[in-house]
Amino acid sequence: MMARDIIAGILCAVGTFFFILGTTGLLRLPDVFSRLHPSTKCDTLGGCSVLIGLMVHSGFSFDTLKLLLIVAFLLVSSATCGHAIGRSAFVKGIPIWKKGLEREE
Repeated sequence: MMARDIIAGILCAVGTFFFILGTTGLLRLPDVFSRLHPSTKCDTLGGCSVLIGLMVHSGFSFDTLKLLLIVAFLLVSSATCGHAIGRSAFVKGIPIWKKGLEREE
């Protein structure tokens, strides 16, 4: 086993970990605004890590260029989609979860 394969495996494992973390956040958090954070951040980091791991594994080829373009598209589209979902929820008047915002005085 080459060092390149080990690095690719580690990057793919890290990406899978962040995908699982983001999915757990989607299931556990109470409202749409709280769910936006794990859905955009963890999925972007997870997807980029897996794709970079695939780039390392495939070496320098035309496939690496394709994967790099997918990473660039993922970085741009994830933030844009998260913003669009949050704005649309705000405009439609979806309430923010306020149970955690209450203060005891």
